[in-house]
Parts: sequence; structure tokens; C-alpha cells
Amino acid sequence: MFGATRGVKRPRPFAPWRIVVWLVMLLAAVGLVINTYASVILAKAVGAVSAEAIAAGAGDPRVGMMWSLAYALAAFVVVAVALGTLRWREWGRRAMRVVALVLLVWSAYTAWGAFDQWRQLGVVLTQPGLPAELLATGEKHRTILLVGLLLKAVSVPVLGWLSWALGTVRVRQQFGYVPL
Repeated sequence: MFGATRGVKRPRPFAPWRIVVWLVMLLAAVGLVINTYASVILAKAVGAVSAEAIAAGAGDPRVGMMWSLAYALAAFVVVAVALGTLRWREWGRRAMRVVALVLLVWSAYTAWGAFDQWRQLGVVLTQPGLPAELLATGEKHRTILLVGLLLKAVSVPVLGWLSWALGTVRVRQQFGYVPL
């Protein structure tokens, strides 16, 4: 009966950066679910590992649980920022530029580590006398490392482009904010 008064609806053109923001949000959501689940599993392991076993060299599940919780919290923040950006909030656009740069640095750093592991595993797998079963498992692991490395290598320029695109005047105008 009484329609809500709404402001003028601005037409927004197709924006390829929104596709990248969607992908970032979906990957962060997957990371949130995985790390939340890992935190629950590790919380159950905290009571199962004794202090004597930890002192004897067993891994402390509290460390893994804290890492999983930190990753889950970071993934939640990324999802919230991506949703703000997709809802055309100015704070979301600004924050997404920072998130994209942080993810760029993180992807580059972890890609470097994955490359080092891939290279070291290649050296180990060329050793003579390795059992066929171990060799097959190592080659499979090395392939998985290579695929992850390639995906991270592709994500670095894409995230850099996203951060740049969100700072252009054309995109800022779509958000309705253009500082002079």
C-alpha cells in the first residue's frame, strides 16, 4: 500500500572485478568451513594428547587449533568484506583493495614455499632404490604441489589487478564516491 521511498537507482555496467570478488568470497567460505571443522577436530585432540607425550616430542594440537582458528577468523573477515563489496558498500571496496593486496602477498609467499617443496621432493624422488609404492605416492604429491603452485602463480596478478581495478575512478564512481 505504502511503498518505501527509494533513492534514484543508478545503472551499473558489467564489472569483471565482481567476478573476481565472488571467487575470492567463495574460496574464503570454503576455507572458513574447512578450518572451522579442523578446529573442532583439533579441540577434541587437545584432551587426548598428554603433557608427557608433548614433552616427548609429539605435536601439540593446541598450536594447530590456534592456527585453524586464526585461518577461520581471517576467512570470515574476507567473506564479510567481499559481501560488502558486492553490495556496493564503499567501506567494502576500500577494504577489498587491502584484502586483495594481503592475499597477493600471502599467495606469493606460499607459492615460493610450495615451489621449494616441489623442487626438494623432485630431488628425493630421483634417489635410486626407492620402493615403487613410495615413488608413486611422492609423484602424486609432487603433482598436487605443482597444481597448487600454478593456481597461486595465476592468483598473484589477478589479485593485483583486482586491487588496482577497485581503485580506479570508474569503479569508485560506481560506488558513488570520488575523492578529489
